[in-house]
Amino acid sequence: MEVTTIEELQADDLELVATWLSRNDINRWLTAAWRNRIVSTTVLAIALRNPENRFFLARCNGQACGLAALADIDLADGTAMIWYILGEPRFARKGIASEAVRQLVRKSFQELKLQSLYAWIMEDNAASANLLHNVGFREAGRIRQAASSNGCQVDRIYFDLVASECPTI
Repeated sequence: MEVTTIEELQADDLELVATWLSRNDINRWLTAAWRNRIVSTTVLAIALRNPENRFFLARCNGQACGLAALADIDLADGTAMIWYILGEPRFARKGIASEAVRQLVRKSFQELKLQSLYAWIMEDNAASANLLHNVGFREAGRIRQAASSNGCQVDRIYFDLVASECPTI
């Protein structure tokens, strides 16, 4: 049985996560600030120090395999954006990313006392849409032609989840 856990990202893990974020097959789905670039441990450490961000290393049976993160944390309004990557392809299609997101949702609502989480995906990222739906997020809207994917403009689809409707608490 696969056991997925998340833990606060530590300095010892920055190089591994920077390597994952530097891969075009991963960063192509992220915001333009991360997309199509080599991510240094310095850039990652700066992002980690920003109080509006929280990064969590996902592990499967003790092995580091992905990242679940919060960005744009606004404690006054009780909201944040959630994002995630699976860094190790051999862990794909095992529900690990979904479980890491579920755990981060739980932590966001219970420990951080956030009231609302949102995520966005590119419209051609069906796997991420399925993950968000399976965790309990609902489509909240879209901005047309707001992201570049493989040289084409695609819609950016937004999803949200509010604490009072969260099935994982």
